[in-house]
Amino acid sequence: MKKRITILGTEYKLFIKNETEEPRLKDVWGFCDYLAKEICIRDDIDKETEESCKNLISFKKKVVRHEIIHAFLFESGLKENAKSSASWAENEEMVDWIAIQFPKLLKIYKELDIVGD
Repeated sequence: MKKRITILGTEYKLFIKNETEEPRLKDVWGFCDYLAKEICIRDDIDKETEESCKNLISFKKKVVRHEIIHAFLFESGLKENAKSSASWAENEEMVDWIAIQFPKLLKIYKELDIVGD
């Protein structure tokens, strides 16, 4: 699967690949390559195993949202301008918080009709 998405005016490609096709997927569910403008997710992310969570569809969506947040932070200039080598904009907990809470925020924003200008 290859899909094109636009993040703050920059085109990214979203790929679903296996470890053989993309060795950087070893030991991770996905990654964002800021310079290549690619987001890559493991193809076996929705395959049930003894160690997997029960709701794999939700998990896959969470991982995709997480990597998209990385791309948004990079395209916003926050990766380079976070004023430390341990940039908050690359902090996995911060990125997870945004990715996990965004659907809840969006629901409230829609209920209040405050999405957009």
